[in-house]
Amino acid sequence: MYFEREVVSMAGIATPTLHDSMSGGGVRRTERFDVLIVGAGLSGIGAAYHLQAECPSKTFTILESRNAIGGTWDLFRYPGVRSDSDMYTLGYRFRPWRGAKAIADGPDILNYLRETAHEYGIDRKIRFGHQVTRASWSSEEAAWTVEAAGRDGNTAQFVCNFLYMCSGYYDYVEGTCRGGRACTNIAAASSTRRSGPKIWTTKASASW
Repeated sequence: MYFEREVVSMAGIATPTLHDSMSGGGVRRTERFDVLIVGAGLSGIGAAYHLQAECPSKTFTILESRNAIGGTWDLFRYPGVRSDSDMYTLGYRFRPWRGAKAIADGPDILNYLRETAHEYGIDRKIRFGHQVTRASWSSEEAAWTVEAAGRDGNTAQFVCNFLYMCSGYYDYVEGTCRGGRACTNIAAASSTRRSGPKIWTTKASASW
């Protein structure tokens, strides 16, 4: 059995190299991890914390397409942007929200995410500047092969046993679809758990 999903999502760069080969636009660098987290926003940071706290022997990295932490809260900077849920619910259980406003302003939420990632060393696990373009599941190897396109024209390749999609609601390239409808990165799998190929997609975190 072979399972393949084309994705447009949040991804990151590779550093240590296990295997290099020429392919297409440049060098394909392959790294192996137990878990790949896609997205360094609210959900991705929360997922990384629980993974390193509860499964310290597992290797992982976070793949982020943009060059900044925060996802939605870094992308949207328009005046008055704020949460639509109280931060005591939306924030992390392991690092409760201490801000003065329950319905918080966007910049305050972004600072909260940055501080959380730094405090727990999660920011050192993030690979910035690559976009996931392809994820293929092999039942024979019980592993995902994930490709990420870098801005330098090269393709980074990752292999993992568990793929955790934390890429959120929005299209980070265009923002909205034609007609003003909100876009999703992976419309067919916005909140799916699979018992075969190990992929878990999530749109937002609440009460982590």
